[in-house]
Amino acid sequence: MQPITLVATFASLTVYFVAIWRGGGPERAGAAILFAAFLLDEVYHMAAGPHQFEVFDPDELAIDLFSLAAFAVLAIRANRLWPMLAAALQLMAVVGHLSASSGAGMQRAYWVMTEAPVLLGVLTLLGGVIAHLLRQRRWSAYPDWRLS
Repeated sequence: MQPITLVATFASLTVYFVAIWRGGGPERAGAAILFAAFLLDEVYHMAAGPHQFEVFDPDELAIDLFSLAAFAVLAIRANRLWPMLAAALQLMAVVGHLSASSGAGMQRAYWVMTEAPVLLGVLTLLGGVIAHLLRQRRWSAYPDWRLS
């Protein structure tokens, strides 16, 4: 594993831990979604080898579709705005998989459109945790979920 990958993995795992430790229900759910996708991706790549971004990978698409569906449900149910951004980022990753099927020479675009949303999703979760903590400090308790 490359050093930058180790740093990104450590930072992501730290954000997941902080979200579970200090976040509200939506932040914990978001951490669970991202961690599940991370684990699925790691297990898949242990079996199939590293991702080369040369051809369309339906298994990677399935993981991103799972994340998109989970964040869409979270965005509908949570009394937060950040899950909408996380769902939009996952939609970008799904579209990135579709761009891979457009032909040769798309490796870099495939990589950026499928990997960047994951890292931005972790940052979005971190922003959600920070916003939650600031809201708690300002207003004390407030609802995690929408009423209807």
